[in-house]
Amino acid sequence: MPQTPANRTAQTPAAPAPRLPVAWQRSWFELLMAARLLRSRRSAHLSLVTTLSVAGIALGVAALIVVLAVNTGFQSAFQDRILASYPHLVVMQRGVDLRDYRLVVDRLRSVQSVRYAGPATYDDMMLSAAAARAGAVVRGVETATLQNLPPGSLVSGSLDRQGEAPLWKELPAAPGQPRQVEVTRAIASARHVLVVPPAGKQVAALTLPILSLPGALGGLAVVDAAGCGDPTKPAPPGTVWLRQADQAEALRSAPRRTCGLLGSWEALPGTYTLRWLDGGVQRDQTLEVASGRTATVVLHGAQATVIAAPPDDLAQTAAAVAAVSSDGAPLQVVGPKGVLPPAGQAWLALAAELPAMAIGEGLAKRLQVKVGDEVRAVSPLRGLDRAGEGSEGSASGRFRVATILRTGFHDHDQRLALVDFHAAQRFLGRGDIARWVEARVDDPILATREIERYRAALEPSDLGDLLTQAQAVQTKLADLIERAPPGLDLRPPTDAAAVVDNWGSGLRAVRQLRSRSQGLYRVLDWEEMNRNIFDAARMQKVAMSLFPFIIVLVAALNVVGTQAVVVHERARDIAILRAMGSTRRSVAAVFLVQGLVVGILGTLLGLLAGALCCWLLQAVGYPLDPQVYLISELPVRAEPQTFFLAGGSAIALAFGAAWLAAQRAAARSPVDALRRLD
Repeated sequence: MPQTPANRTAQTPAAPAPRLPVAWQRSWFELLMAARLLRSRRSAHLSLVTTLSVAGIALGVAALIVVLAVNTGFQSAFQDRILASYPHLVVMQRGVDLRDYRLVVDRLRSVQSVRYAGPATYDDMMLSAAAARAGAVVRGVETATLQNLPPGSLVSGSLDRQGEAPLWKELPAAPGQPRQVEVTRAIASARHVLVVPPAGKQVAALTLPILSLPGALGGLAVVDAAGCGDPTKPAPPGTVWLRQADQAEALRSAPRRTCGLLGSWEALPGTYTLRWLDGGVQRDQTLEVASGRTATVVLHGAQATVIAAPPDDLAQTAAAVAAVSSDGAPLQVVGPKGVLPPAGQAWLALAAELPAMAIGEGLAKRLQVKVGDEVRAVSPLRGLDRAGEGSEGSASGRFRVATILRTGFHDHDQRLALVDFHAAQRFLGRGDIARWVEARVDDPILATREIERYRAALEPSDLGDLLTQAQAVQTKLADLIERAPPGLDLRPPTDAAAVVDNWGSGLRAVRQLRSRSQGLYRVLDWEEMNRNIFDAARMQKVAMSLFPFIIVLVAALNVVGTQAVVVHERARDIAILRAMGSTRRSVAAVFLVQGLVVGILGTLLGLLAGALCCWLLQAVGYPLDPQVYLISELPVRAEPQTFFLAGGSAIALAFGAAWLAAQRAAARSPVDALRRLD
């Protein structure tokens, strides 16, 4: 029969169906067998054990997430409150308090990342009010520190941004009469000198606090008024020197700066000469330094105005203000109702308000005070610093509660008291010194890594400084050689041995300079200052995370038991598979996939339960006892790495448990399994 196209099509063999690669077929086979094992209903006991394994892993993962989130929240809460309320950096001088704190402040402010730097004091005192008394830590800080407090920290009152500086205004001057400034507000016991810019210049005046000095020393404050009223005028070149009248060598020196305080120096009582350059011409000013009192010298061009210390008969509770014009023109200070200083004196005594104090909320409750109430501070360490200069007995002073603060730390709020830095200096009677210098930086997290950069800014001991010092020493040696007494040879050595010895002495001097410069200041960052809090938080995090981890471990071991029961019940199936040609690897893969599915399912359920618990804790706001935990509400911070850590550890443990069971199943001999069948 002739073949038609239809017959030919019918007789053509069908094309073979596409087949998967052997490796893929084997993988699909293992996955299919694992799924059949998971869906098997042969043993209700086995299904119950598997369900308990999944529930155990889920419970452990959820507990681990909650514990990690709570501990991370505690660390973050402590860190945020510390960074908001405490300085980011503290610079201290080893062994003694800071006398050259102005130099430290200037060098810190020269670092680009430093946002604020200022001096501070720190002392334990007793505060008493009408109803109660309590111990407190009184910190003397600048007004800029109060402005850096975090939002929401102000409970009541207002921040005193003026500090100790008096308020004043210039009065209209009559023709032919000297200029007058009227002081409208002053602080009790404070002594200030106003350096007023020339008439018509809209520039802020300099306000210089004058402190009494402890012991037998006298003080001298030097102000360079050059450039006041003209902020674009560069600083005059040269240096201001202070020397005794019968000595050629200077005792103190300071570089010139535009319209600023050059230095606050201490010296023994006696006659001194202040020397400076004006247009290249040397100028001298003779002055007397009295014991325990501070005089003020204002330089303006070729002349200098000397303001003696306030008189002894001035009441200690009254404020005193003196004023001088930066250009040397006559200036008169006037009090309320036109009161003028006594004849022949520059100081005007004023009735004044009490210095302001900001206290913590907890301390206010302990003292039972509110804004506007008066508190008395008592310190047993008046005039005593860590250098051991001696003590003048206890100090007692009155303050006005101007602000009540809340920092977030219960223990800190129980003892916190902040006053103006100059008020603390005056109250403690130690002179013009600071306990340390505080600084705040743009990125406090990076501050711990940049400590060396701040140390380098504080103590620059580079080759340029060394050459400058060497030139100064060389000049002094040349002067001594010219004026050497008879019989004393100070000429430089000429033989090689002496030259080598001089080089060795120079190298030793360089090493001493480096060691001294590295050890002069100690720089502490916020983490090191609060190391005990962060170490306790880390140890608590590790200890509390151990128990949920044990739960996950027990649940993973339960997977081993479950797999052991599965292997025992499936002994016949395993033997048949091995007899049909399945490899040990395939059998192990079947049970490994089954165990991993149990672990992954429990982990996913645990992640969902942990996220839900964290959300509920954040929404409800679980209260805490601030006297125990330092904060009033349970902080919860669930970060992505928390979920990765909890889920990864659970899956890793489940994988280990499933791998052990899979190896046991793969190691069974098919012949032994068939022999044991009933």
